[in-house]
Amino acid sequence: MTLAMMNTHKAFKALQLAGVSDQQAEAMVEIFTEMQQDNALSRADLMKAGEGITGSIKELDVRLTGDIRELDIRLTGAIKDLDVRLSGAIKDIEELKADVKQLKADVATLKTDMRWIKRLLMVMTTTMAIAAIKYIFS
Repeated sequence: MTLAMMNTHKAFKALQLAGVSDQQAEAMVEIFTEMQQDNALSRADLMKAGEGITGSIKELDVRLTGDIRELDIRLTGAIKDLDVRLSGAIKDIEELKADVKQLKADVATLKTDMRWIKRLLMVMTTTMAIAAIKYIFS
């Protein structure tokens, strides 16, 4: 209050020095004082609102911290589940690789067997042809 009075007094004196009549200076100072007081009330309201916002932010921070802990637990469980699934998939892939190697070996064996069968058939055909020729010409 003292600060406001001193400022009011200074404003009144400054208006008098500027040549404004006493009544006009007094009216102007009252208007400015009311405006300043209105602004002071607005500042107080803003301070209360700011405190409310700060409280709300703290409450949200506490809630989010709790949500993050719960979310952490869920994510940890999900990661463990995925790790188990991934381990199973890796085992399956290893089995598939072993099966592919076995199939490659079987194909190679089959090719070799087919060569022997072709050779055996050629020998049998040649023998049959020679026997038939011998029978026809004898």
